[in-house]
Amino acid sequence: MANRETQTMKNDDLRRAFDTCLPNSSEQEREWRMHVFPAWRKMFPSISHICRFLQHPECMLQQNSRGVVLLIQQNGVRFIAKRSLRQERRWWSQLTSLYRGGEGARSSQNLARLIEAGLPAPQPVFVLERRRFGMIVASWACYEYAEGLTCTCEDVKEIAAMLRRIHAVGWVHRDPHVQNFLRHEGEIRILDCARARPWRSRYARMYDVVLLDNCCPGSVSLYGVSERDPMFRLAKAQNNLIKSWRRIKRRWRHCSPESFIFIA
Repeated sequence: MANRETQTMKNDDLRRAFDTCLPNSSEQEREWRMHVFPAWRKMFPSISHICRFLQHPECMLQQNSRGVVLLIQQNGVRFIAKRSLRQERRWWSQLTSLYRGGEGARSSQNLARLIEAGLPAPQPVFVLERRRFGMIVASWACYEYAEGLTCTCEDVKEIAAMLRRIHAVGWVHRDPHVQNFLRHEGEIRILDCARARPWRSRYARMYDVVLLDNCCPGSVSLYGVSERDPMFRLAKAQNNLIKSWRRIKRRWRHCSPESFIFIA
């Protein structure tokens, strides 16, 4: 009984929180745009229908600085809805949306194109975005729930094989962390592909391998490339530079003014 009351309180908190980040009047809806994929247009005919759908989640699966992930059920079908907090809070994401669109639209378009290429990925459902001065300042994406278990490093051999399939059709993943893949009935499925793009550069493919190897050491040989490969070594060197720069930025953010000594 206590667990049920706690869950009800959490859902009420979610609904109140979403009241501030979703349009709740026809006037506010003017700033929002939706794109519903053909198979789902009868279920989601308008922005108001989408908002009511988002305001009744079954549970919250994840919440961090990048965004919020919800599990929602409607008409016997389960969906995953993602709210991008990076799109709402990072001015750079908003500025670059002038020419590359919002995070939700990019992720959904990538899913659709990967499915067209014959790769196992969830079906995209809709995108809901708020635009101001031509920039995307809020972004939601929804796709059909995919059955399966989140992968671990024990599945890295199959993930490396999936990465080769992605590269073979002319794409790079750009974030091949094991948790961005699912295992279902012996098959590996692509889960998160917001950063993926069509790119046949061998250097970009090797950078994917570097990222997977960072997550699960030893992935290089499973992919089928040598650590002595010049392109792999170049991608590894760039990744090391990026990690060093990120460490410097983190230290800089956490430095207090008293830690600096100025000599007159």
